[in-house]
Amino acid sequence: MKKFNIGLLILFGIINTTAAQPISDFPKLHITEIIQGSENDIGFWGDGNIYVIDIWGTWYAPCIKNIPELTKLQKKYKSKGLRVIGYSWEEPENVRKLLRKQGTQMLYTLVNDRDGKFIKIISEEREMVEGFPYVFVIGRKGEIAWAGNPKDGLEEFIDTFIQKN
Repeated sequence: MKKFNIGLLILFGIINTTAAQPISDFPKLHITEIIQGSENDIGFWGDGNIYVIDIWGTWYAPCIKNIPELTKLQKKYKSKGLRVIGYSWEEPENVRKLLRKQGTQMLYTLVNDRDGKFIKIISEEREMVEGFPYVFVIGRKGEIAWAGNPKDGLEEFIDTFIQKN
């Protein structure tokens, strides 16, 4: 796992926004534990909801800085079908510790993939993640509607996307 994490560190700071892609390009989340939320919050791509999948880590300050913004989006658009899912692959206790520290700043679903299967698929096999933090927006029909660093226009994109969809 250390070799994999060092490889990910090399990616920090490289940002890319992609155009909409068919859902066949986006793999199913591999989840070993739901840390916050429930199975009902996760759903399936193309189920009519909009999913914001945040690839993050407790150990990286820019990821932590995005937490209040993601909570704000979840609160603002939950009634319109937006579901924010924070995905990590580290020790679940590290996530729980940060969750306790964040309190009401972190009010969205958190899932863990302790085996790291999903991150390996999207970063190593498919080369879909180009830096951290990284977010995928999956549209109502299951398409990848947006991808990139959340500071590079996520909120503006969601505001427009929700109005149009």
